[in-house]
Amino acid sequence: PKLAEVKYLYQGFKIEVTEDGFEVRNRLLFTSSSAYECVLTLRREGTTLRTAVVETDVAAGASGRYPLPFERPTRAGEYTVDVSFRLRAGTDWAPAGHEVAHDQGVFTVEGERPVAIVAAPQVIHGVHNVGVRGRHFHALFSKLYGGLVSYRYGFTPDGGNELLVAPPRPNFWHAPTSNERGWGMPFEDGQWLLASRYATVDTDLPNPVVVSHDDSVEVRYRYLLPTTPHSRCDVVYRVDGAGHVEVTVTATPGEGLGDMPEFGMLFTADADLHRLTWYGEGPDESYVDRRGGARLDVHTGDVATQLTPYVRPQEAGNHTGVRWATVTDDRGLGLRFDCAEGMDFSALPWTPFEIENATHPNELPPIHHTVLRPALTRRGVGGDDSWGARTHPEYLLPTGQ
Repeated sequence: PKLAEVKYLYQGFKIEVTEDGFEVRNRLLFTSSSAYECVLTLRREGTTLRTAVVETDVAAGASGRYPLPFERPTRAGEYTVDVSFRLRAGTDWAPAGHEVAHDQGVFTVEGERPVAIVAAPQVIHGVHNVGVRGRHFHALFSKLYGGLVSYRYGFTPDGGNELLVAPPRPNFWHAPTSNERGWGMPFEDGQWLLASRYATVDTDLPNPVVVSHDDSVEVRYRYLLPTTPHSRCDVVYRVDGAGHVEVTVTATPGEGLGDMPEFGMLFTADADLHRLTWYGEGPDESYVDRRGGARLDVHTGDVATQLTPYVRPQEAGNHTGVRWATVTDDRGLGLRFDCAEGMDFSALPWTPFEIENATHPNELPPIHHTVLRPALTRRGVGGDDSWGARTHPEYLLPTGQ
């Protein structure tokens, strides 16, 4: 995946796309931009609306600006404009149509979107669990184990389609990258590994706390994290009558702790949910400091191929700017994750802990699960060198927050 980033950084045309046009700065030494075909594509949230060819003639070392060949959309939504320079004819090294430079602009048209109004779900207080039930779903929150222990959607004679195989957990850890090992990340950040694996509910408080609203039900848990000094984490599930679950995670780090490798949640589903589709940046993995070559679009893949086969298994397979993502089985049943602001998201066959334990790809265990990790962000991969250089400060999670 880093090759896509290198290609983007080295490309001969620097392109800036705005809502009414695009500017091309020709960084080549001898060749005009007219030697290449310039193709523009307008999409709305992954759906192609228009494609057009614009004839450009920007001399080597010069800059030029051109208007967009289509009208500004008026329908509410998010739009992308892709500018792609391609070979007009085949060469010894690439066929006709091969892309030599690319960039993208992203624009939003504001407007009202229809909002479905649904009734509040039913709440069932049991001895060991709190049930939240709607017409098509049933969620079960445990008083004993401190989390969402079951989520079923679409009832069947055997009780419904179970979509979770373990309670979701707050997650602050990823398998160390080779760059991170170069500066001693496992030793320095090991407390966030403990926080991810061994969090426990705060027994001094009622867990969960259940609050009913006119249109939804809130179920709140507080976890204590085994850091020194202790940290805490609050997770609030807000469930509406249609089965949508809004999850809010708030962490309060212990004083003096360093930045987290990541901040999010870890969900575990059955391996049958292997079809991945996401509206976000791709198609290759991308990270907060390595996303220039990525493009906002609807991408697809198989969970089994999402972990990049680096020589040593490590954090990989992340996608930045994900507005929504789905993992489904071959029937189309599965889970959807949404984040309007754009999240980091990965869907892998293994947990970060299983990935970290393997020193070669062939040592990864057989696939039993699909592990989903939506996150506010993950630490950037860095890479100025691999023997001590850290991720740049602007690509870290803040400390103490």
